[in-house]
Amino acid sequence: MCDGNDEKSVRKKREALQMLVQVSKMNDASVWSKYFNQILTGVLEVLDDPDSSVRELALAVIVEMLSNQKDTLEDSVETLLEKLLHATKDLVAKVSSEADRCATIVLSQYDPYRCLTVVVPLLVSEDEKTLVTCIGCLTKLVGRLPPEELMAQLPSFLPALFDAFGNQSADVRKTVVFCLVDIYIVLGKAFLPYLGSLSSTQLRLVTIYANRISQARSGASVDPNNA
Repeated sequence: MCDGNDEKSVRKKREALQMLVQVSKMNDASVWSKYFNQILTGVLEVLDDPDSSVRELALAVIVEMLSNQKDTLEDSVETLLEKLLHATKDLVAKVSSEADRCATIVLSQYDPYRCLTVVVPLLVSEDEKTLVTCIGCLTKLVGRLPPEELMAQLPSFLPALFDAFGNQSADVRKTVVFCLVDIYIVLGKAFLPYLGSLSSTQLRLVTIYANRISQARSGASVDPNNA
């Protein structure tokens, strides 16, 4: 049980975070230009707070900041994304799902190359949840890159993806399939030479899903001769 001091501390943190939610909604430029670094540092620190209600409120502040202080957050994208990815492993479902929602916003709004610098190193993790989350993040990012730029980035993450394809976790393998499918849909036949290290079963799985998804999205299919 929490003693009185702990309860008082938690209450103060909640009140401060609730105030920040309101301040963020107001979007007062003078406040954010003066105190932004202090606010962001404090909010990111309490993402590790022992009390789940505090962590939840910290994410509520981040949601508002992503909506109202988008440009101000630009310089802190890597730090923010790294903390959010860690928070997606929270044991409290409401916290992990909200962290995932915030991370998705970051991945969709900010420079994909900067996001890749955070996501790619985590693809070598042995933690199943981290792998599923980070491969999912990679899937969101590949669709934002022009084909030639995506091609240039392949060597940085394909080896880790192929390793994950052999993971004992079915969830990890499934996430890998959908990531490879999204890359395949962007690059088409140009991606096939990169898939040479896959087994015939794995390759067939990727090409079948690529055809299904591309047909569902646009009515077109990946070259059927390659399936």
